[in-house]
Amino acid sequence: MWLEPDDEGWRRLIAELAQRHEGATDLTGRPWAEHFRRVALRLCLRYPAPARDQLEAALLHDALMACGGGRDRMQALGLSETAMEIVRVTTPPPNADYYRDFRAVTPEDDAGYLDYVHGLVGSGNVAAIEMKLADVCDTIDQMCVLRAPLISQQVPNRYEPSRDILENGLAQLWGRVKVVDGSP
Repeated sequence: MWLEPDDEGWRRLIAELAQRHEGATDLTGRPWAEHFRRVALRLCLRYPAPARDQLEAALLHDALMACGGGRDRMQALGLSETAMEIVRVTTPPPNADYYRDFRAVTPEDDAGYLDYVHGLVGSGNVAAIEMKLADVCDTIDQMCVLRAPLISQQVPNRYEPSRDILENGLAQLWGRVKVVDGSP
């Protein structure tokens, strides 16, 4: 494995993502399927040895959301129970599709999202928290590149606080002190 796996199963997942999201784009106009692969690559770059389950969950982390194909899709693609559990734990509550309508976000939506992130950290599932952190970091990068006022305000209101919550949660779970501004 160089950064991400390079085997038939991995290539099949990448091809399925491209087919499923054909024609859809992210905030910067890039193919939407690239977001999922970037999240997996961030795991490879940030952590020394991400588990295959974690990487596959990164590729399918929206599978339980509206139009994501659900558990049936993940099973048909051969994901393990561990990978499917990571996806389940990192999926926002079903009454709030936090990722889809970036242009109509309210302060209540942001508060609900931060509650969801606190709950994820409270689960203690390190693999899921690491994966969600990679997802949030990719979202921050996308929003910063776009620089649209309606979108970019979510960076300080939702995603930077989420990143801090996830990083602090991981630091606590790993038994480390989080360093902020050079001070422990």
